[in-house]
Amino acid sequence: MAQEQASPSKNNKINLNITTPRGLKFALQADMIIMRCIDGDLGVLYGHEPVSAVLGDGILRIFQDGNEKKLALFGGIAEIDQEEVNIFTTIAQHPEEIDLERARTDREEAEAAMNEESEELQLQNSQLLLRRSLVRIEVSLHIEEAAEYYEENEEES
Repeated sequence: MAQEQASPSKNNKINLNITTPRGLKFALQADMIIMRCIDGDLGVLYGHEPVSAVLGDGILRIFQDGNEKKLALFGGIAEIDQEEVNIFTTIAQHPEEIDLERARTDREEAEAAMNEESEELQLQNSQLLLRRSLVRIEVSLHIEEAAEYYEENEEES
């Protein structure tokens, strides 16, 4: 674990500091950093205008001397200025810290749960569509049959 923040850059590299609740996790100088924000990816080079960004779950890509490093980041904020990027996150994982088998099992379980939920969500969406169409029919035609049909289907839901 890194103990000190990266020192000021004199070679057009941007200083990157990643802090978690346990303290400073990672500090280095990079040529470019690409992070996943809640509204898309953000690339940062030395001299970037100051900005703050809300991070989403995703891959932090660090380019340094022709090499690329990747870290898993899960939420947080980034404070960016011309010479430095400070990332504050709950979880930052190096590749060697990730249990690949557990991640694969979690993915399979999540996909199965989504498939089960999708049938229920599809039914809910169909019911919503039916209710909206019946309201439109009743309002546009002003007929009793549509109101009766709507009431019968409400009782069944």
